[in-house]
Parts: sequence; C-alpha cells; structure tokens
Amino acid sequence: MSVPPAQPGRAGQVSAAGPAASLRVLHVVVGHGLPTYFMNAVRSVRAVAPADPLLVIDNASPDAHLRDWLRRLASHDSNVEVILRTANDVTSNRKVGSLYSAYEIAFGRAIARGFDLVHLIQGDFQLMWWDAGLVARSGEIFGAHPACVNIQTQFLSRDKVLAGELAPAGGGLTKLARYGLTDTGLYHLRRWQERSMRFGPNEQGHAKRYLGEGHEVICHPWPTDAPIPWPAVVRGGAQRGREVRATRPYLLRPLSPEQVTGVKNAEGLTWLEDVCVPWGWACATPMWVTNLDTSDYWVLRYRDARHNGLRHVLPRVETRGVDRADRRRLLRIYRYRPSLFRLFVVAPACEITRRLGYRR
Repeated sequence: MSVPPAQPGRAGQVSAAGPAASLRVLHVVVGHGLPTYFMNAVRSVRAVAPADPLLVIDNASPDAHLRDWLRRLASHDSNVEVILRTANDVTSNRKVGSLYSAYEIAFGRAIARGFDLVHLIQGDFQLMWWDAGLVARSGEIFGAHPACVNIQTQFLSRDKVLAGELAPAGGGLTKLARYGLTDTGLYHLRRWQERSMRFGPNEQGHAKRYLGEGHEVICHPWPTDAPIPWPAVVRGGAQRGREVRATRPYLLRPLSPEQVTGVKNAEGLTWLEDVCVPWGWACATPMWVTNLDTSDYWVLRYRDARHNGLRHVLPRVETRGVDRADRRRLLRIYRYRPSLFRLFVVAPACEITRRLGYRR
C-alpha cells in the first residue's frame, strides 16, 4: 500500500537557554482490537517519523490477523518494537481495560533506555505530521512551564471552547482547564520520575489528582495527533459500532507541507475540524471523538447556536475527502458516522433516563 512522502522525524535541538541539547523521543502506540484503526495509527507514525523508534503495545487484541501484521512489521523494521500482551483486564476499568498498565510498561521501557520524551497515542489516532522543530518547540514549552509534565499534542475540536475546557496558560499558550495529566501527548520523563507520577485506575482520577497538585497540561500550539472522528469503541471487552472501511491509504487525508506550515504559523490553536478530513468517507461535523452515550453533543450544539446562530444547531456533513462523483452517493460514503439512530434517538434517551434516575 502506498504512503505519502515522509519527513525525517529525528528529535530537534532545544536552544531556549544555554547549549542546545538533543531530546530523544520514543513514539508509543497502544491499542486493543479495532484493527483498521490500529494499523492506520502505526503506519502513520512510520510514514511521518521513519527515523524515530516506535514501541507498539497490543493490549491482547482478539484479532489474529492484526497481531500477525504487527509481528511482521517488527521483523522488517529495526525501528519498531512490538509487545503482544495476553490479557486485557476489563474488571479494573470497563472503558479501557488494562490500558494504563500497558502505559506503565511503555514508560518503563523508555526510562530504562534513556529517552527524554514519550510521545503516546492510542490506536484510534493518526499522526498527521512530525519534525525536529516540533520537538524543539516542545522542549521550550517544558522549559517555560515547570508544572507541566504532559503536553497535549492532539488536534482538539472547537467544542472544547463551548465546553469550557480550555484556559490561557501565559505566553500565548492554552492549557486544559480540568486536567493535570491526560492519556495522550508528550511526556517529560525526568519530571515523571522525579515526581513519582502514575496513571490511576481511570482518566478523571489522575486528571483531577495531578491538577489538584498544581500540574498543568499545556496544549501544543502545533498539534500533530488527530483522533478518528465518531469511532467504533471497545467497552467492557466488546466492540460497539463499526470501523470505517478503508478505501484510501489512510483514514484521514495526510497534511501537505503547506498545511503543516499553516499549523505552525497559526495564531492560536488549529482545530480538529480544520485539518481532520476523512479520506474516502464522510461524517458529521463538528466532530466527536469518543462513544456517544450522553446528550453532551446536543448540549454543545445548543451552545454553538446561542453563540453563532441557529444554523449551528444541526451538525453538517464533512465531504472534503470525497471525490466529487462519490458525493452523489452520500449514504454509501457516509457509512453511519455517527449512527443517526444513536445520535438522534439513543443519546437523548439515555440522557433522559439518567436524569430521571437522579430525581428518584
């Protein structure tokens, strides 16, 4: 399968103060099941950062083809190491199983091998670009923000503003208002060790704990990681929803050099909806990047309409990555992203049921 031209991904030089120092980065992809997403994530890292080491941890995926593909990849690429775990304990966390124990394995390997930073993405992400300047800029951010151990490198949806999840961080930067630690991004390993940091049993737990201890998660002004919008998910060990059937080399259209320059020159953050173009398929936008179990999406559409007009009440269909001829067959290329029944019926009904339960 063809891949777009890649740029070298060696770590950059930090020259914010004193002599330049090389930062060694270990990319890590962790996933369970969902083979189309998982393989897409791994291939995207190899395409845009081919000179960097990559650690892939399969968290006991049931798909034998996926695990065989990962074995073959590691056997043919000296920069790739694969760990195939044999159990995914969903009793500890119904949402993500033993994801955080896989993270601890990755951090242990990185520390033991003398890496400075871990770049961590999950199996339903795609790495859109990477270069030495990105790493150098990250070093400057860490240097200016001693309370930061984790830089968010994800392209965020504009809905984060409507949800009140962003706050100014000084120096023209933005931070996550409710997190002291997140599940993805760049991690400063020396600070991680010195502060004896650990992932807790659930995301909100360690987010609140480290926020309370004064840590902050800075949003990188040049984000690199795009979550696949409206994804199928694994909950309680079972898959919910269907993966998108890949019809192009990647699920999301890779960024051109001109687009990467635009990300670097943007005033403020570049939003997910600006660069996340489903390639050969269509989906609703503004985008949602996790399961749709509550009416939160509709709450944000209401807020969007109040701020920006009634035309923002309903989501629109993103078709920039679809050939003009295929746009006439919208139902085929839409592929239920999201399921309209879940979006318009199930999510509101679940929220109504939840609220009625609180009143009893």
